[in-house]
Amino acid sequence: MGDIQVLYVDPDATAGTSPLRELVADPAIEVYRETSIADAVATLGERVVDCVVTEYDLPDGTGVELVTTLREVAPDTGAILVTDDSPVRIAEESPGGPVAEFVPKSVPEVGARVVQLVKHTAANRSQTSYPLPPDERARLAALATIDLDDELLGRAVQRVTELATEHFAVPQSSVNIITERTQEFLASAGGEFEPTPREDSACTYTILDDGVSVIEDVAADPRFPDVTDDTAIRFYAGASLTTREGHPVGTLCVYDDEPRVFSEADRAYLSLLADEVTDWLEVAREPRTGAERGVEEGESP
Repeated sequence: MGDIQVLYVDPDATAGTSPLRELVADPAIEVYRETSIADAVATLGERVVDCVVTEYDLPDGTGVELVTTLREVAPDTGAILVTDDSPVRIAEESPGGPVAEFVPKSVPEVGARVVQLVKHTAANRSQTSYPLPPDERARLAALATIDLDDELLGRAVQRVTELATEHFAVPQSSVNIITERTQEFLASAGGEFEPTPREDSACTYTILDDGVSVIEDVAADPRFPDVTDDTAIRFYAGASLTTREGHPVGTLCVYDDEPRVFSEADRAYLSLLADEVTDWLEVAREPRTGAERGVEEGESP
């Protein structure tokens, strides 16, 4: 199976049609074929793909409509329109449509061009509204190995958030998990948090770097234009939670309702707490027998 998963949507394509021919022939690419928006959306619900390549005219709508749906269900997946339809017509029919590459079928070497774009889009995720780690696929695979419902893990990381809140004298702290499209909260102190879209999360940026990321005044950060002086969270500090293989799966964060500074000693201590959380995440990756769980939870062996 190829490393790059592509969904190809074109009701008229055949095995000898370019660019489908070149995509199928490339050993690095695995192609799934559909002929309509409905079937394409069903496939997107069943599997993760790196890129959607679609014709504009489809039996149940347009390629732009498909890409719009794609942005709702998989916002970090690349999209390429490959069509002989005029870009002027497409722009007129879909003003302000979603971001997608456009390749006319009539251009020379159209197949090679689409293969190149597919590989570039899969590698760089250049159409997303937020940056992704370069090892995103491996990161998600590592995340899938952690039993996030493990009760022992839950209790341990809850204690860490309470310690962080007390030590830094902040209203709130949390352990956050960054999934493919959302930020989930594994534990929190000082209040409950609802899952948020990944693009709205400061932790999306924190996992791009090792160590601790600090935003002393969130309202002054151009990455978060909707934050105002009246927003509840004005200060953010987060430390990445990185697996033993080097994949960042989440963060340990502290928040304040006022801007503040964060010293080097503060960064070092938050990093220390994050290491503690990471150790527990690694424990939750290891299969344990029922007897072992019973002993750990204080039950008689």
